[in-house]
Amino acid sequence: MDYAAGQGYQETGRPEVSKTAKVIAGGSIGEGLAGAAALVLAILGLVGVYPPLMAAVATIVFGAAILIGGGAISSRVKNLMEESTRGNFDMAEVGGGMTAEFLAGIAGVVLGVLALLGIMPQLLLGIAVIVFGGALVVGSSTTQELNYLAATRYENETARILAREAVGAASSLQLLFGIGAIVMGILALVDEPRLTFTLIGLLIVGTSGFFSGSAVTGRMTSLFRRR
Repeated sequence: MDYAAGQGYQETGRPEVSKTAKVIAGGSIGEGLAGAAALVLAILGLVGVYPPLMAAVATIVFGAAILIGGGAISSRVKNLMEESTRGNFDMAEVGGGMTAEFLAGIAGVVLGVLALLGIMPQLLLGIAVIVFGGALVVGSSTTQELNYLAATRYENETARILAREAVGAASSLQLLFGIGAIVMGILALVDEPRLTFTLIGLLIVGTSGFFSGSAVTGRMTSLFRRR
């Protein structure tokens, strides 16, 4: 969710823009921390520390992570729509990505809780990984759109070019993470060792969430210092 990273470079005088940047940055920090937690839980499961429990908890945590990230953006929809009317980006893509994240987050939390209760855990966790992967794939276009908006806020032309290149790389990386998670989820449903495939898939999505949140945190720290 890198929209916040560029909200203040050229419009630092607008309180609502600053508030939007802070809200979305806060959501991204939460998403990054939850992604890191899911990553750690997946690693613990892979090394043999209560794998079924770690997988279920990691699923709940990552579901909450993308709910946090999506919620931060949805809370500032009015401001995003203002940017859309200026032609800065396509609000339809952003809305689609938000919807996908919300649905995937809710589904992940529900499936994780059911698995934690012992209701067909291997099946439900495999499905959750596929859902998370799908959300990353769908959200990659949204990430690109929001990151591109951030990139255009740099005043220096060289900085804009470098930022746009970084945007493409970040979007492609998220897409690859999503595809990888989908593959792991499918393998978890049809092949053994199912739990291992599930944990690898959770490791992938947790890594994606961590890097996404960390990138926004770093940019926002720099932005606030400039203020």
